Amino acid sequence: MTATSKTPGVPSTTLDAPNASDDVVAHHAGSEAIGHTPVGHAEAPLENARYNFTILTFDGLTFWLGLSYFSPTTILPLFVSHLSSSNVVAGAVPAVMALSWALPQLLGARAMSGITSRKRYIIVTALLGRVPLIVMIGVIWAFATTHPQLTLLAFFVCFALFRATSGMNTPVYYDLVGATIHPRQRSRFIGLNQFLGGGIGALALVGGRSLLDSFPFPIGFVLCFGLGTVIITTAIIWMSVVREPPIVKSDSASQPSVLVQARNVWTSDRTFRRYLIARCLVALTGLASAFFAVQATRELGATDGDVAIYSAILLASQTISTLGWGAIANRLKLMNVLLAGTVLAGLASLLAFMAPSASVIMIVFALAGASMGAIVVSDGALPLSFAEASKQDRSLYVAVANTAVSPINLIAPLLGGALADAGGYGTTYVIASALAVLAAIATVTASSTTPAIPSRTPS
Repeated sequence: MTATSKTPGVPSTTLDAPNASDDVVAHHAGSEAIGHTPVGHAEAPLENARYNFTILTFDGLTFWLGLSYFSPTTILPLFVSHLSSSNVVAGAVPAVMALSWALPQLLGARAMSGITSRKRYIIVTALLGRVPLIVMIGVIWAFATTHPQLTLLAFFVCFALFRATSGMNTPVYYDLVGATIHPRQRSRFIGLNQFLGGGIGALALVGGRSLLDSFPFPIGFVLCFGLGTVIITTAIIWMSVVREPPIVKSDSASQPSVLVQARNVWTSDRTFRRYLIARCLVALTGLASAFFAVQATRELGATDGDVAIYSAILLASQTISTLGWGAIANRLKLMNVLLAGTVLAGLASLLAFMAPSASVIMIVFALAGASMGAIVVSDGALPLSFAEASKQDRSLYVAVANTAVSPINLIAPLLGGALADAGGYGTTYVIASALAVLAAIATVTASSTTPAIPSRTPS
């Protein structure tokens, strides 16, 4: 897996139970009546499904193992806090990660119309993304203690470039998932992917605690980031052996620009638009998550090593929960999975507000991880499901969904940092809890009409 947001980078099934046929008819009619031009590719037979399921699972396992050393909720905000005391700067970490990953996605969707091999495109962009990571690690090692502002700038620029390459290959990656994984297996694929990769990552971060506690700043972070870079690079090996079905070009004539196609999706697909509005409100509840670890170290006496344990708890909770969410996604509406994630996010912020000690923050991270697991499963599946229900390009729907949420992902942690500076962490947590209530209401409203699971059988 080479796209972070299978996320956050990386960063994959359906929204409704199979009995939503009436909604599907209305959904199709609503989309096609507007005159969407299918910009994707005709569907090749689904071959090598079991083989590709296994290979892509190992790809994801390796990728998430390496990415755990760049946790945007714990490790990276802690690293930045060594270079700056500003809560706004700490809050900028997940904001920059989200924005730099989301903005290039329309370019990735555009690339789908011209490429002949999805996996070749993914591998090339992934290799390009490793270069700024290597530069970043070198700058941290050489200048973190003597030139902290330069190091901070280099960190944001280099990590943003890494995320940008991940963003460019995310729509293509999910089109590959759509072309190789059976629709009814996608949620299970996502859950298993997160469970295995995140579970190993959680165990690895226990060792990360010894790195951060045993080596002075910045050497502990250099070792963490270096190890993570090596591991995510090895994930490319798995991608190289995926048995990719051929891309069958559409017979349609000249197509409008990708921006016009994206606008048409937003304006004409009412069901998809309702989902995106709800999803943006869910993203806004994330304004508190970047500060759980920072508050624990600054106000509750937690050590840098404790933060590594928080990361392990976060990943363990997320991965175990995604296995459960993925297993039940075909029985429940995936919007209900998203709703559960929203409620858990609100509970995490509320508990952080009331936490009397650093040990309670462990429960906060457990709740946050379960929330992230629910959102990961729904985020990966729903754009593919909407695209296939409307007979549109999967990569375009993925790109539109991620791009629509990106401004909220940028604003939320910055707003959280500003609130923390103005009124303390408690203010941030209370507002995040209130926003979770509003997001839950919007999610319930958006779940009234949803597409059913596409029926597609392996050849």
